[in-house]
Amino acid sequence: MSELNIKYYDTLLSIFLGFFIAQFALRQFLQPIIPFTPAPANVLNTMGLAGTFSVAALSVIIPFLIYEFKVPIPLKTLYLIVIITALWGGVLLSYIYPSYYLTWPWIILSIILWGLTIMSIILAITSLRAIELTLLAPVILLQLTSLVSYILNLVTEYYLIPVMVPSTALVYPTLLLIIIGALTLTALALIEVKVNKWSITGYVLAIIASASISLPLYQLTVNSFFMQHIMDMVFAMGFGVLAPPASVPLMSIILGLYVFAVLALIINGAFHRRYLYLAALAVTYVSTALTPHVLSIYFASVIASSLAVNHMGRVKLT
Repeated sequence: MSELNIKYYDTLLSIFLGFFIAQFALRQFLQPIIPFTPAPANVLNTMGLAGTFSVAALSVIIPFLIYEFKVPIPLKTLYLIVIITALWGGVLLSYIYPSYYLTWPWIILSIILWGLTIMSIILAITSLRAIELTLLAPVILLQLTSLVSYILNLVTEYYLIPVMVPSTALVYPTLLLIIIGALTLTALALIEVKVNKWSITGYVLAIIASASISLPLYQLTVNSFFMQHIMDMVFAMGFGVLAPPASVPLMSIILGLYVFAVLALIINGAFHRRYLYLAALAVTYVSTALTPHVLSIYFASVIASSLAVNHMGRVKLT
């Protein structure tokens, strides 16, 4: 692959990361807590709107990333057809039949995406170094746990099909994975810290950004058991993380650490391209919420980011 194509792919991946983090932090996080926070509502509403626009932007960027990935034509075509149908089909269907996401055809499409997501994670795992795989293992397990939670949530709560292992059994394993994953991801991001004026500025800005994301929820829940219960549902539906309500203040801190680690990986990507791909894999997992359209962003993002990591292994961009 030529240097020009590599730069184009990296630019596309950087745009993907930027939009995903924007929708993750601003839409999935800030929008649900806007009604409860003492911060200026107009500022938070503007940020939430930016996060919503980022969802639409991802619907454009993700197919481009998949198209640029050099996989066998039948597989790439399947990825494109399924993901474009999921991302844009939902938008069109929402005007015709708002409850489309509760129909069997849409559920079947979601399950196909679920299978493609597992396949893409496997592709990604085969492209990682031993130390990277070790440090990313909790995050990868979190992705897989969220996938299982989604399927269990689907069949038990919406179709009343009894299963042997209820979603509640995954509460403490999920909490443990997100705590360990945030710590190991931070270690991965800081293994080769580059000390210069640009990088230090980037790290400081990453700390400010991640603290700004985590602090409102921490202040909201640290002394309020009622708000812990309310925000616990936000975590479950917005982030795919199941945990006891009393753990919400801790989870808000962990979320800030998680965001910092991803931003640090992107900063390091300016020096070693490999970190961009590791950030792409680390930033995405599938929500447990059965929501119209937006859920497809998580499925598609895991696929796109995992294919990016595999792409890194093929062209050996280190």
